[in-house]
Amino acid sequence: MRKINDFDIKLLHLFVTIVDSGGFSAAQFKLNMHQSTISTRMNDLETRLGMTLCHRGRRGFRLTNDGLKVYQLCQELFDNIVHFEDQLDSIRNVSHGHIKLTLTDNIATNPQCKIQQAIRRFCSEHPKVSINTDIWDSYQIEMMLLDGKTEVGITSSEVPKDGLKYTYLFGERQCLYCVPDHPILAISKEITPQELRQFPVVERGLSHKITPLSGTKDMLNLACSTNMEATAHLILSGNFVGYLPDHYASIWAQRGEMVKVNAPSLEYFAKFHLTTLESKELSKAAAELIRAITMAHQQQQSPLPLSK
Repeated sequence: MRKINDFDIKLLHLFVTIVDSGGFSAAQFKLNMHQSTISTRMNDLETRLGMTLCHRGRRGFRLTNDGLKVYQLCQELFDNIVHFEDQLDSIRNVSHGHIKLTLTDNIATNPQCKIQQAIRRFCSEHPKVSINTDIWDSYQIEMMLLDGKTEVGITSSEVPKDGLKYTYLFGERQCLYCVPDHPILAISKEITPQELRQFPVVERGLSHKITPLSGTKDMLNLACSTNMEATAHLILSGNFVGYLPDHYASIWAQRGEMVKVNAPSLEYFAKFHLTTLESKELSKAAAELIRAITMAHQQQQSPLPLSK
């Protein structure tokens, strides 16, 4: 037998059933065949293979050495067929799926963010999957995940929520910025929280106590925003000092429109996580996108896990 066809596969299945049953007689019920038919088909298989697979007669059923080897090969073959069918099902289920991906804002300029590369790889492998992408505040993304309104989120979470799974992807350093003619720059030494009190500051808001200034008394927090673009507008107005990621502020710093405030002790590091619902089984498409995102960021240095 040089090439295996469907008939050969059926005969090999019959052979395995006979071996697993312990003989021709015991296999009749499983195969729903008369013993004479089983014997005829076994003869056909041995003829096609050119070898004797088993002995049958008064001494009972037993495999030959060749038969044992063929039986082991059959098990490997059928396992591979099952795996192949499972993979086909996965491809079939992913190829026409739909994903809801929700991101926190202004991470595209972060050189450590590999979301674009992950999406490119995913789309090349699954070109028919549609991706609906929105930008929301991290807290809103977490609520959307818990409410089942999105499947995959990229968040910069301050306090982890029960029921969500967080996987670290990358981070960014946030520093204080102002315009070049802001009066705070007249202070030549390192700026302290006490010295900031005389200047209006853009903070993250009462529900987002994440900066080193959060909770500082007597601050002139005349504006607040969790959105980086809105914060940039307020800083560029010339009225405020505020936190921006270095990678994002560099857009205006390189043009001479924004300057980093000399306050290294007030800088902080924000972490971004791939966030999913812990208890829900993800769709095949979402699972594949998560795999692509995770692989794209696997070289990043991981900090301590987000603790609850």
